Amino acid sequence: MIKKWMGFCLLAWFLIGCDPAHKEQCEWYLIPEPKNIDMVPEGWVPLCARNFVTVKQRCHLKASLDFAKAVHNKTFRLSALKVDDTGPYPREVLKIKTCEPSDEEVARLAKAK
Repeated sequence: MIKKWMGFCLLAWFLIGCDPAHKEQCEWYLIPEPKNIDMVPEGWVPLCARNFVTVKQRCHLKASLDFAKAVHNKTFRLSALKVDDTGPYPREVLKIKTCEPSDEEVARLAKAK
C-alpha cells in the first residue's frame, strides 16, 4: 500500500514539476500579426508570442515599432515576458529577457521544423 501511495506522490510531483506549455524553454518568438493591425494605434505593431515547437501562441499583444524591431528573430522564455495586464486589448509588451538556446534546444528546434 505504501508503494502505491509513494508512486502516486512521485507521479503527481513529476506532473506538477514539468513544463508542458514550454514556458521555461528558450523557444518563443515575438512575431508581427498583420491581421490585427486595425486593433493597434498608429506607430504600434500587433504581435503574437509564438512557439513553433509546440505550435502554441499568445496573441493580442502590441509593442512600439522600435521595440518590435529590437526583438525580431530573438528567442525568449514565455515566463520572462512582461505585459501590462491592466490596459485594454491588445496588451502592451513591457519587456522581454532574450536568451540563447542551448545546444540541446537548438537540436530539438531543428527536429521540429
